[in-house]
Amino acid sequence: MIKKVPVSQLCIGMYVHDLGASFLDHAFWRSRFLIHNERKLRRLRESKLEWVLIDTSRGVDLPTGGTGAVAAPAPQAAPSVAAPATKAVDDAAPPPATTEQQAFDDAKDIIDGSREQVQQLFVEADLAGKIDLRQIEGLVQDMADSIEGHPDALTSLARIKRADQYLYAHSVAVSALMTALARTLGLSDEQVHLAGMAGLLHDIGKVRDPDEAPGKLGRPVQLAQELQRKHPQSGAEVLRQDPSVPPEVIDVCLHHHERIDGTGFPDGLAGEQISLLARMAAVCNYYDDVTSTRPFKKGWDPAFALFKMLQSSGQFDMDVLGAFVRTVGRYPLGSIISLTNSELGLVVAQNPGMPELPVVKIFYSIRWSHAIPERRVNLADPDCPSRVLPVVAPVDWAQSGLPVPPII
Repeated sequence: MIKKVPVSQLCIGMYVHDLGASFLDHAFWRSRFLIHNERKLRRLRESKLEWVLIDTSRGVDLPTGGTGAVAAPAPQAAPSVAAPATKAVDDAAPPPATTEQQAFDDAKDIIDGSREQVQQLFVEADLAGKIDLRQIEGLVQDMADSIEGHPDALTSLARIKRADQYLYAHSVAVSALMTALARTLGLSDEQVHLAGMAGLLHDIGKVRDPDEAPGKLGRPVQLAQELQRKHPQSGAEVLRQDPSVPPEVIDVCLHHHERIDGTGFPDGLAGEQISLLARMAAVCNYYDDVTSTRPFKKGWDPAFALFKMLQSSGQFDMDVLGAFVRTVGRYPLGSIISLTNSELGLVVAQNPGMPELPVVKIFYSIRWSHAIPERRVNLADPDCPSRVLPVVAPVDWAQSGLPVPPII
């Protein structure tokens, strides 16, 4: 049921169906979202909004005896024969989604909308040579709120990309990963915000790269390498045109390809010469890039990507990389892993503090080469007989025609 509710009566757990006002009256770029924490509730109450519409089928209702709410007018319908009362009950709104389902729905809304917004931002930067930072403030905050409520949802869904939107989708994915990693590292709210903003803008120097345009499948290797090495400086030049862009964000744009051993570019910085945010961006950018499938290359399995990153020498800050593994899990959500009893499991949840032991949905027998009845298993359970086989090669089970079940 859709209800019109005064902002003063909103509470955590309500699902906002419509803000019912111009975007000039609030800082939210989405009109539908779950109020899942105190920060989101406070932002609503501090806005110029007086009323919003809530959907009680997707969130909590006003407490019994609440005042001020009125049902939103129902659309006019043609006269029809009245149905029995029992039928009306049967056709009522579907039961509220689970908290996990709502988290994934909200994360998908953020990702879908953010890609469009980042695309518009980059196009305007290409035409005008500068950006308007105000366009992404609300987006960065929504990402932080989503990750605080359900860390896995946004970072796992952000891996899904369309080839013709790769640059924008990659920017959103790196922003989500940067935000989540900043939370894991215990950074301040201000630093978390800067991390998310830096992730969104780290590759803005590629805005004039013709190979990032829709339909382009590749280019000569020499040109690719030349453009790759130039985009950090190009991006920094664009960002410097707006005096409101924080210097930390410009630094990440300029130095996210530096390496701890000093062999990166453009400045060959080493160790502590590279800022913490830039070291974080190096990890998040590389991980999302190698796990993404593009027209001219196939992405690595996320678990194999982490295995290779942990085996690398001199490229990453290993303390930051360790925190990143704790953030996404040793076997990130959506990974398909081999288990000791010749079965395959889909990673559906993480156990905080135990990145090596996720929760999996077992669905396939390798020994018998066919699907088996799904069962959910927590590998952290002391009585669980299943163990994860070591990842030593990229096996893309998801592309082999297996009947992979949904995560939720």
